[in-house]
Amino acid sequence: MTLKAKLSIIFTTFFSISTLVALCSSALLMSSTVHAKDSDDYQEDQLMLQALKSSKVSLDSLLEKFQADFPSTVMEIELDDEDNILVYEIKGIDLKEGVRYKAKYALYSGEEIDRHSKSLRFMGFNKLDDNDQTALESLQQGVSIKNAIALSNPQEGSYIESIELEHKRGLTFYEIELLGPSGSTKILMDAKSGEVIPSLRR
Repeated sequence: MTLKAKLSIIFTTFFSISTLVALCSSALLMSSTVHAKDSDDYQEDQLMLQALKSSKVSLDSLLEKFQADFPSTVMEIELDDEDNILVYEIKGIDLKEGVRYKAKYALYSGEEIDRHSKSLRFMGFNKLDDNDQTALESLQQGVSIKNAIALSNPQEGSYIESIELEHKRGLTFYEIELLGPSGSTKILMDAKSGEVIPSLRR
C-alpha cells in the first residue's frame, strides 16, 4: 500500500470519528436543551397552578361580570401574563350589534384592569371572520361557553387555562386547555352536543 493510500485511509477515519463526535455532542446538547425547556415549562405550570389555587375569584364569577357589562356571546377565555400579573382575558361578540368586546381581569382579585370594544362593521360590510360567523350562528342552538366549562369536568385541583370557540371542517367545537397537578391537558368538545371529541394520534 502506498503512502498516499495510507494517508487517505487515516484522513477518512479521522474525519468519520470527528463527524461522529460532533453528532453525539449535538444530540447531547439538544437533549439537555429540551430537558431544560421541559423543566422550565413544568415550573411555569406549577407557579400558574399555585396562583389559580390562591385566587379569590372564580372563573364563573368573572364570566358573569363580563356578560353583565358586555351582553355578548363569549368566544374565548385565556389565562395570560400581563406585566407580571396573571389575568383572565375574556372576548365576546354581539352578533346583532356587530361589536367585539374584550376585557381583562386580575386573577387574584377579579379587578378589571382593561376593556376594549371594536365595531365589526365598516361602510355597511361585516368584518367578522366567516368561521367566527358560522360558529356564533351554530351556537344559538348549542352549548354556551359557561356550560362547556362545566361539561369539561375539571378534576379537583385542575383549572381552565383557556377555552376557545372554533369552527373548522364543518364542525363547531370548543378547544379547552386544563391545567392540573400533572400539567396541561387539551380536549375538544362538540359545541352543539357537549360531547368530548376523541383525539386521534398519528
